[in-house]
Amino acid sequence: MNTGARLKNRKAQYQGYPPPPDGGYYGADGYQYREKKKWKDNLGLPGWSILLLVPLIILLALFIMIVFVGRPYVVKGISMQPTLHEGDRVFVVKYRFGRSPSRGDVIVLKDVIGDTEMLIKRVVALGGDTVTVQQGSLMVNDKFYHKSTEFNPDEPYTTIVPKGYIFVMGDNESKSFDSRTFGPVKLDKVVGRAVMIFWPPGDFQKL
Repeated sequence: MNTGARLKNRKAQYQGYPPPPDGGYYGADGYQYREKKKWKDNLGLPGWSILLLVPLIILLALFIMIVFVGRPYVVKGISMQPTLHEGDRVFVVKYRFGRSPSRGDVIVLKDVIGDTEMLIKRVVALGGDTVTVQQGSLMVNDKFYHKSTEFNPDEPYTTIVPKGYIFVMGDNESKSFDSRTFGPVKLDKVVGRAVMIFWPPGDFQKL
């Protein structure tokens, strides 16, 4: 059985007819047929040369992932130890569809107090929360939240996080530059949430 597409109303005889156009041919039944082109032939890249498209496809996929999904971030410093170590690669996704940071999220911040270097911290309190620091303990809304044997500020303080802001800290409290110093951070400074450590393999984990 012929696999080509038969052209209706074009019956012809073998003898005396020129070859059909576009790679067609005459079947034994006298009908004109046209070969179906493969998709790679339509691209003009027959045979092994189709492999030339592979790098382009990979680059396009990476571009879409970075723009619409998230991007990698390299941890700098020791402020998030023991959760994150310097040099760890984390994957950061944007908050979308009306979502916003929650307490406990590990987030990346930009342009904090005019600094171009991005910071990675943990969300401790949200807008409207009351943060109290006293005797080395940090409490949110009068509930115990955090304690460090190394962190003991000279004077206790209490602050109410304004609406549209968040209070952030590093997990390594004694070595962290965070909201205890520069205050609550506006939500528009949040780049996204760190969801996993993907490199090095030994540190791989979900955050």
